[in-house]
Amino acid sequence: MNEMELRGEMARQGFTVAKLAESIGIGKKAMSAKLTGKSDFRQSEIKKISTVLNLDNARIIAIFFAA
Repeated sequence: MNEMELRGEMARQGFTVAKLAESIGIGKKAMSAKLTGKSDFRQSEIKKISTVLNLDNARIIAIFFAA
């Protein structure tokens, strides 16, 4: 997961960690843990984030599946 890419996308669209967490139905602490790599995003969470942030397939791959 590329934290900086996701945080950049969040900033461009005016989302804070708390706001994005709320929009996908998880807590702020859980979102922070996922962003920092302490836990992984579930497939359902990736789908919700991609919908909320209107990410195309290339952005989804660059953010969530980058090595």
